[in-house]
Amino acid sequence: ANLVELVRGAVTLQKAGQVGVEIEATLPGTEVPAELDETMIGQALTNLIKNAGEAIESLQQAGEAPPGHVPTIRVALETQGKEGVVTIQDNGIGLPADRARLFEPYVTTRDKGTGLGLPIVKKIIEEHGGTLVLEDADLFGGTDRPGARAVVRLPIKALTPETQGTAQDAAE
Repeated sequence: ANLVELVRGAVTLQKAGQVGVEIEATLPGTEVPAELDETMIGQALTNLIKNAGEAIESLQQAGEAPPGHVPTIRVALETQGKEGVVTIQDNGIGLPADRARLFEPYVTTRDKGTGLGLPIVKKIIEEHGGTLVLEDADLFGGTDRPGARAVVRLPIKALTPETQGTAQDAAE
């Protein structure tokens, strides 16, 4: 599987689903090959981008978005050694004080929602030998409080000369 395509697909889906939210994606120009279940990881990434949008919605509904706030989600993929690192940042309501509880089933920072999202997403990523961490995001998009940043690390296959060649061909 190519992690670049999976991230791009999740972004495209959410761009269609989240009208009024800017979703910016920064992706490498080459393939990032990984052995993973494309459907599961695709769903996990889509779910995280959807959560980011819901955090922005919560901020707006609470009437706490500052003037000049531009609802924005930043998605990036980079490689670090043998890992593909996907970061999904939003300028939404931010993480609750009690972060450890984010991964407990049925905990949600939203008024509506089953809260099953994050524990399942985390489980999918961990079953692929990866990790999911939630932390404060950088300030961007006219916000005055940190939103959330999800950091997904997944094992990738080392780029051999052969796979680099195919990546080049695909890019042209």
